[in-house]
Amino acid sequence: MAGVHLSSLSTLNYRNLAPGTLTFPVGVTGVFGENGAGKTNLLEAAYLALTGLTDVTRLEQLVQSGEKEAYVRADVQQGGSLSIQEVGLGRGRRHLKVDGVRAKAGDLPRGSAVWIRPEDSELVFGPPAGRRAYLDALLSRLSARYAGQLARYERTVSQRNAALKAGEDWAMHVWDDALVKLGTEIMQVRRRALSRLDELAREANAGLGSRKPLTLTLTESTTPETYAHDLAARRAEELARGATVTGPHRDDLTLTLGEFAAQEYASRGEGRTVALALRRAELELLAEKFGEKPVLLIDDFTAELDPGRRSFLLDLAASVPQAIVTGTERAPGATLTLRAHAGRFTEENSRPETATVEVGA
Repeated sequence: MAGVHLSSLSTLNYRNLAPGTLTFPVGVTGVFGENGAGKTNLLEAAYLALTGLTDVTRLEQLVQSGEKEAYVRADVQQGGSLSIQEVGLGRGRRHLKVDGVRAKAGDLPRGSAVWIRPEDSELVFGPPAGRRAYLDALLSRLSARYAGQLARYERTVSQRNAALKAGEDWAMHVWDDALVKLGTEIMQVRRRALSRLDELAREANAGLGSRKPLTLTLTESTTPETYAHDLAARRAEELARGATVTGPHRDDLTLTLGEFAAQEYASRGEGRTVALALRRAELELLAEKFGEKPVLLIDDFTAELDPGRRSFLLDLAASVPQAIVTGTERAPGATLTLRAHAGRFTEENSRPETATVEVGA
Protein backbone atom coordinates (compact mmCIF):
# COMPACT_ATOMS: atom_id res chain seq x y z
CA MET A 1 0.00 0.00 0.00
CA ALA A 2 1.23 3.47 -0.88
CA GLY A 3 1.73 6.02 1.83
CA VAL A 4 1.73 9.69 2.63
CA HIS A 5 5.19 11.26 2.26
CA LEU A 6 6.31 14.31 4.23
CA SER A 7 8.84 15.71 1.77
CA SER A 8 9.92 18.63 3.91
CA LEU A 9 9.03 20.50 7.09
CA SER A 10 9.69 24.19 7.69
CA THR A 11 9.35 25.99 11.03
CA LEU A 12 9.69 29.55 12.27
CA ASN A 13 9.47 30.61 15.94
CA TYR A 14 8.05 27.21 16.87
CA ARG A 15 8.89 26.31 20.49
CA ASN A 16 12.69 25.81 20.73
CA LEU A 17 13.19 24.83 17.08
CA ALA A 18 15.67 26.88 15.07
CA PRO A 19 14.10 28.40 11.94
CA GLY A 20 14.78 26.18 8.97
CA THR A 21 13.67 23.42 6.64
CA LEU A 22 14.29 19.70 6.95
CA THR A 23 13.81 17.27 4.08
CA PHE A 24 12.81 13.69 4.78
CA PRO A 25 13.30 10.60 2.59
CA VAL A 26 11.00 7.66 2.18
CA GLY A 27 11.75 5.09 4.87
CA VAL A 28 12.78 5.66 8.47
CA THR A 29 14.35 8.91 9.64
CA GLY A 30 15.97 8.52 13.05
CA VAL A 31 16.42 11.59 15.25
CA PHE A 32 18.54 11.22 18.37
CA GLY A 33 19.86 13.52 21.07
CA GLU A 34 19.59 14.43 24.71
CA ASN A 35 16.29 15.23 26.39
CA GLY A 36 15.27 18.81 25.71
CA ALA A 37 17.08 18.93 22.38
CA GLY A 38 13.86 19.50 20.42
CA LYS A 39 13.03 15.97 19.27
CA THR A 40 9.46 15.97 20.58
CA ASN A 41 8.88 19.51 19.35
CA LEU A 42 9.92 18.41 15.86
CA LEU A 43 7.33 15.61 15.85
CA GLU A 44 4.69 17.94 17.29
CA ALA A 45 5.37 20.45 14.52
CA ALA A 46 5.19 17.71 11.88
CA TYR A 47 1.90 16.40 13.26
CA LEU A 48 0.42 19.91 13.33
CA ALA A 49 1.52 20.68 9.78
CA LEU A 50 0.26 17.34 8.47
CA THR A 51 -3.11 17.27 10.25
CA GLY A 52 -3.80 20.78 11.56
CA LEU A 53 -4.28 19.22 14.98
CA THR A 54 -2.73 20.01 18.36
CA ASP A 55 -3.70 19.12 21.91
CA VAL A 56 -2.22 22.18 23.63
CA THR A 57 -4.76 24.19 25.62
CA ARG A 58 -3.37 27.59 24.53
CA LEU A 59 -1.89 28.09 21.08
CA GLU A 60 0.61 30.65 22.35
CA GLN A 61 2.36 27.77 24.13
CA LEU A 62 3.63 26.73 20.69
CA VAL A 63 5.18 30.14 19.98
CA GLN A 64 8.83 30.63 20.84
CA SER A 65 9.45 32.74 23.92
CA GLY A 66 9.72 36.42 23.04
CA GLU A 67 7.88 36.03 19.72
CA LYS A 68 4.25 36.79 18.88
CA GLU A 69 3.65 34.33 16.04
CA ALA A 70 4.90 30.96 14.81
CA TYR A 71 4.68 29.13 11.51
CA VAL A 72 4.98 25.57 10.26
CA ARG A 73 4.81 24.25 6.70
CA ALA A 74 4.67 20.72 5.34
CA ASP A 75 5.29 19.77 1.71
CA VAL A 76 3.25 16.59 1.40
CA GLN A 77 3.04 14.01 -1.35
CA GLN A 78 -0.28 12.20 -1.16
CA GLY A 79 -2.54 10.56 -3.69
CA GLY A 80 -0.01 11.13 -6.45
CA SER A 81 0.17 14.90 -5.99
CA LEU A 82 2.18 17.43 -3.97
CA SER A 83 0.46 19.90 -1.66
CA ILE A 84 1.77 22.66 0.59
CA GLN A 85 0.13 22.84 4.02
CA GLU A 86 0.80 25.87 6.21
CA VAL A 87 -0.22 26.69 9.77
CA GLY A 88 0.20 30.15 11.30
CA LEU A 89 -0.07 30.46 15.06
CA GLY A 90 -0.67 33.39 17.38
CA ARG A 91 -2.42 34.14 20.64
CA GLY A 92 -5.72 32.31 20.33
CA ARG A 93 -5.38 32.13 16.54
CA ARG A 94 -4.62 29.36 14.09
CA HIS A 95 -4.60 30.06 10.34
CA LEU A 96 -4.38 27.19 7.88
CA LYS A 97 -3.64 27.26 4.17
CA VAL A 98 -3.50 24.49 1.58
CA ASP A 99 -1.66 25.43 -1.61
CA GLY A 100 -2.00 29.08 -0.67
CA VAL A 101 -5.77 29.00 -0.07
CA ARG A 102 -7.27 29.57 3.39
CA ALA A 103 -8.57 26.34 4.84
CA LYS A 104 -10.10 24.75 7.91
CA ALA A 105 -8.63 21.85 9.87
CA GLY A 106 -11.15 19.53 8.23
CA ASP A 107 -9.78 20.48 4.81
CA LEU A 108 -6.38 18.92 5.54
CA PRO A 109 -5.90 15.22 4.74
CA ARG A 110 -7.35 13.51 7.80
CA GLY A 111 -5.41 10.28 7.46
CA SER A 112 -1.96 11.76 7.03
CA ALA A 113 -0.20 11.00 10.34
CA VAL A 114 -0.24 8.91 13.51
CA TRP A 115 1.77 10.01 16.54
CA ILE A 116 2.90 7.48 19.17
CA ARG A 117 4.10 8.99 22.47
CA PRO A 118 5.16 7.69 25.89
CA GLU A 119 2.26 9.74 27.32
CA ASP A 120 -0.17 7.41 25.53
CA SER A 121 -0.25 5.29 28.68
CA GLU A 122 -2.69 7.88 30.03
CA LEU A 123 -5.20 6.52 27.53
CA VAL A 124 -5.29 3.47 29.77
CA PHE A 125 -4.71 4.84 33.26
CA GLY A 126 -6.17 8.32 32.88
CA PRO A 127 -9.79 9.48 33.24
CA PRO A 128 -12.59 8.56 30.80
CA ALA A 129 -12.28 11.95 29.10
CA GLY A 130 -8.93 10.95 27.60
CA ARG A 131 -10.23 7.70 26.12
CA ARG A 132 -13.35 9.46 24.87
CA ALA A 133 -11.17 12.13 23.24
CA TYR A 134 -9.06 9.41 21.56
CA LEU A 135 -12.16 7.76 20.11
CA ASP A 136 -13.77 11.03 19.03
CA ALA A 137 -10.55 12.30 17.44
CA LEU A 138 -10.13 9.07 15.48
CA LEU A 139 -13.76 9.00 14.30
CA SER A 140 -13.58 12.69 13.37
CA ARG A 141 -10.62 11.90 11.12
CA LEU A 142 -12.47 8.96 9.58
CA SER A 143 -15.66 10.95 8.98
CA ALA A 144 -16.07 14.67 8.35
CA ARG A 145 -19.76 14.30 9.15
CA TYR A 146 -18.96 12.81 12.55
CA ALA A 147 -16.64 15.73 13.28
CA GLY A 148 -19.38 18.20 12.40
CA GLN A 149 -22.08 16.44 14.39
CA LEU A 150 -19.77 16.13 17.40
CA ALA A 151 -19.00 19.87 17.33
CA ARG A 152 -22.72 20.69 17.14
CA TYR A 153 -23.48 18.27 19.95
CA GLU A 154 -20.83 19.82 22.21
CA ARG A 155 -22.20 23.32 21.52
CA THR A 156 -25.69 22.11 22.35
CA VAL A 157 -24.52 20.59 25.64
CA SER A 158 -22.83 23.89 26.54
CA GLN A 159 -25.97 25.89 25.74
CA ARG A 160 -28.19 23.43 27.59
CA ASN A 161 -25.92 23.62 30.63
CA ALA A 162 -26.29 27.42 30.62
CA ALA A 163 -30.08 27.02 30.57
CA LEU A 164 -29.92 24.50 33.41
CA LYS A 165 -27.81 26.84 35.54
CA ALA A 166 -30.34 29.60 34.88
CA GLY A 167 -33.14 27.27 36.01
CA GLU A 168 -34.92 27.48 32.65
CA ASP A 169 -36.86 24.24 32.99
CA TRP A 170 -39.49 25.51 30.55
CA ALA A 171 -36.90 25.59 27.71
CA MET A 172 -35.50 22.10 28.17
CA HIS A 173 -37.61 20.45 25.50
CA VAL A 174 -35.95 22.63 22.83
CA TRP A 175 -32.44 21.59 23.88
CA ASP A 176 -33.50 17.98 24.51
CA ASP A 177 -34.78 17.51 20.97
CA ALA A 178 -31.48 18.73 19.47
CA LEU A 179 -29.42 16.77 21.97
CA VAL A 180 -31.23 13.49 21.29
CA LYS A 181 -30.94 13.88 17.52
CA LEU A 182 -27.22 14.64 17.56
CA GLY A 183 -26.31 12.33 20.41
CA THR A 184 -28.12 9.37 18.88
CA GLU A 185 -26.11 9.64 15.67
CA ILE A 186 -22.86 9.93 17.65
CA MET A 187 -23.64 6.80 19.65
CA GLN A 188 -24.58 4.86 16.53
CA VAL A 189 -21.35 5.78 14.71
CA ARG A 190 -19.28 4.90 17.76
CA ARG A 191 -20.93 1.49 18.00
CA ARG A 192 -20.32 0.70 14.33
CA ALA A 193 -16.69 1.83 14.39
CA LEU A 194 -15.90 0.04 17.62
CA SER A 195 -16.44 -3.35 16.03
CA ARG A 196 -13.46 -2.91 13.69
CA LEU A 197 -11.37 -0.95 16.21
CA ASP A 198 -11.78 -3.73 18.77
CA GLU A 199 -10.69 -6.33 16.21
CA LEU A 200 -7.57 -4.40 15.19
CA ALA A 201 -6.58 -3.53 18.77
CA ARG A 202 -7.02 -7.14 19.84
CA GLU A 203 -4.72 -8.32 17.03
CA ALA A 204 -2.09 -5.67 17.85
CA ASN A 205 -2.17 -6.51 21.55
CA ALA A 206 -1.57 -10.19 20.76
CA GLY A 207 1.20 -9.22 18.34
CA LEU A 208 2.91 -7.41 21.18
CA GLY A 209 3.11 -10.68 23.06
CA SER A 210 0.33 -10.07 25.58
CA ARG A 211 -1.08 -13.26 27.02
CA LYS A 212 -4.30 -11.53 28.04
CA PRO A 213 -6.86 -10.74 25.34
CA LEU A 214 -7.80 -7.08 24.93
CA THR A 215 -11.44 -6.11 24.51
CA LEU A 216 -12.81 -2.65 23.71
CA THR A 217 -16.39 -1.82 24.71
CA LEU A 218 -18.45 1.31 25.22
CA THR A 219 -19.76 2.12 28.68
CA GLU A 220 -22.72 4.36 27.88
CA SER A 221 -24.77 6.61 30.13
CA THR A 222 -27.78 6.06 27.88
CA THR A 223 -28.77 4.37 24.61
CA PRO A 224 -30.19 5.65 21.32
CA GLU A 225 -33.48 3.99 22.22
CA THR A 226 -33.82 5.47 25.72
CA TYR A 227 -32.00 8.80 25.40
CA ALA A 228 -35.10 11.06 25.48
CA HIS A 229 -36.60 9.13 28.40
CA ASP A 230 -33.36 9.22 30.39
CA LEU A 231 -33.01 12.98 29.94
CA ALA A 232 -36.51 13.54 31.28
CA ALA A 233 -35.99 11.12 34.18
CA ARG A 234 -32.89 13.00 35.40
CA ARG A 235 -34.24 16.53 34.89
CA ALA A 236 -34.41 17.37 38.59
CA GLU A 237 -30.84 16.17 39.14
CA GLU A 238 -29.58 18.17 36.18
CA LEU A 239 -31.31 21.37 37.34
CA ALA A 240 -29.76 20.93 40.77
CA ARG A 241 -26.28 20.36 39.33
CA GLY A 242 -26.56 22.81 36.47
CA ALA A 243 -25.09 20.25 34.09
CA THR A 244 -26.17 17.67 31.52
CA VAL A 245 -25.35 14.29 33.06
CA THR A 246 -26.69 11.98 30.34
CA GLY A 247 -25.33 11.51 26.84
CA PRO A 248 -22.29 10.44 24.81
CA HIS A 249 -20.20 13.23 26.38
CA ARG A 250 -20.28 11.16 29.58
CA ASP A 251 -19.43 7.77 28.04
CA ASP A 252 -16.21 5.79 28.37
CA LEU A 253 -14.17 3.54 26.10
CA THR A 254 -13.65 0.58 28.42
CA LEU A 255 -10.44 -1.40 27.94
CA THR A 256 -10.61 -4.91 29.36
CA LEU A 257 -7.47 -7.00 29.66
CA GLY A 258 -8.35 -10.61 30.31
CA GLU A 259 -11.28 -10.38 32.71
CA PHE A 260 -10.47 -7.06 34.38
CA ALA A 261 -10.53 -3.36 33.54
CA ALA A 262 -7.07 -2.35 32.38
CA GLN A 263 -7.36 1.06 34.05
CA GLU A 264 -7.62 -0.52 37.49
CA TYR A 265 -5.72 -3.78 37.24
CA ALA A 266 -3.11 -3.57 34.45
CA SER A 267 0.55 -3.18 35.32
CA ARG A 268 2.40 -0.20 33.86
CA GLY A 269 3.95 -2.48 31.24
CA GLU A 270 0.59 -3.99 30.33
CA GLY A 271 -0.91 -0.52 30.08
CA ARG A 272 1.82 0.59 27.72
CA THR A 273 1.17 -2.48 25.56
CA VAL A 274 -2.54 -1.64 25.41
CA ALA A 275 -1.75 1.96 24.45
CA LEU A 276 0.52 0.78 21.62
CA ALA A 277 -2.24 -1.55 20.45
CA LEU A 278 -4.66 1.39 20.26
CA ARG A 279 -2.23 3.42 18.16
CA ARG A 280 -1.56 0.48 15.85
CA ALA A 281 -5.32 0.07 15.41
CA GLU A 282 -5.58 3.80 14.63
CA LEU A 283 -2.90 3.45 11.96
CA GLU A 284 -4.65 0.51 10.32
CA LEU A 285 -8.10 2.13 10.38
CA LEU A 286 -6.82 5.31 8.74
CA ALA A 287 -4.99 3.28 6.10
CA GLU A 288 -8.15 1.25 5.37
CA LYS A 289 -10.28 4.38 5.08
CA PHE A 290 -8.02 6.50 2.88
CA GLY A 291 -6.09 3.84 0.96
CA GLU A 292 -2.66 5.16 2.00
CA LYS A 293 -0.63 4.53 5.11
CA PRO A 294 -0.08 7.63 7.26
CA VAL A 295 3.30 9.03 8.17
CA LEU A 296 4.23 7.38 11.46
CA LEU A 297 5.73 9.60 14.16
CA ILE A 298 7.28 7.72 17.10
CA ASP A 299 8.46 9.80 20.03
CA ASP A 300 11.27 8.35 22.17
CA PHE A 301 11.38 4.67 21.23
CA THR A 302 14.20 4.40 23.78
CA ALA A 303 11.68 5.01 26.58
CA GLU A 304 10.53 1.44 25.97
CA LEU A 305 12.66 -0.63 28.34
CA ASP A 306 10.86 -3.81 27.37
CA PRO A 307 12.68 -5.38 24.38
CA GLY A 308 9.45 -6.73 22.93
CA ARG A 309 7.71 -3.36 22.79
CA ARG A 310 10.85 -1.64 21.50
CA SER A 311 11.14 -4.18 18.68
CA PHE A 312 7.44 -3.76 17.95
CA LEU A 313 7.90 0.00 17.50
CA LEU A 314 10.93 -0.37 15.25
CA ASP A 315 9.27 -3.09 13.18
CA LEU A 316 6.16 -0.93 12.86
CA ALA A 317 8.29 2.00 11.67
CA ALA A 318 9.94 -0.21 9.06
CA SER A 319 6.55 -1.52 7.85
CA VAL A 320 5.18 1.86 6.71
CA PRO A 321 6.41 3.91 3.74
CA GLN A 322 7.64 6.74 5.98
CA ALA A 323 8.37 7.09 9.69
CA ILE A 324 10.22 9.58 11.89
CA VAL A 325 11.54 7.97 15.06
CA THR A 326 13.15 9.86 17.95
CA GLY A 327 15.19 8.62 20.89
CA THR A 328 18.24 9.22 23.01
CA GLU A 329 19.93 6.53 20.91
CA ARG A 330 20.17 6.09 17.15
CA ALA A 331 17.30 4.20 15.56
CA PRO A 332 18.77 1.07 13.93
CA GLY A 333 18.24 0.66 10.21
CA ALA A 334 17.32 4.30 9.57
CA THR A 335 17.61 5.65 6.03
CA LEU A 336 18.56 9.04 7.43
CA THR A 337 19.92 9.87 10.89
CA LEU A 338 19.76 13.34 12.40
CA ARG A 339 21.37 14.55 15.61
CA ALA A 340 19.25 17.00 17.64
CA HIS A 341 20.90 19.74 19.67
CA ALA A 342 19.31 22.94 20.99
CA GLY A 343 16.52 22.85 18.40
CA ARG A 344 18.83 22.20 15.44
CA PHE A 345 19.19 18.99 13.46
CA THR A 346 22.34 17.96 11.66
CA GLU A 347 22.79 14.98 9.39
CA GLU A 348 24.92 12.19 10.81
CA ASN A 349 24.79 9.73 7.97
CA SER A 350 22.47 9.13 5.06
CA ARG A 351 22.30 7.63 1.64
CA PRO A 352 23.70 9.90 -1.10
CA GLU A 353 20.30 10.74 -2.52
CA THR A 354 18.93 12.16 0.75
CA ALA A 355 19.83 15.46 2.27
CA THR A 356 19.02 17.74 5.14
CA VAL A 357 18.90 21.49 4.78
CA GLU A 358 18.82 24.12 7.50
CA VAL A 359 17.61 27.56 6.44
CA GLY A 360 18.43 30.56 8.56
CA ALA A 361 19.71 28.43 11.41
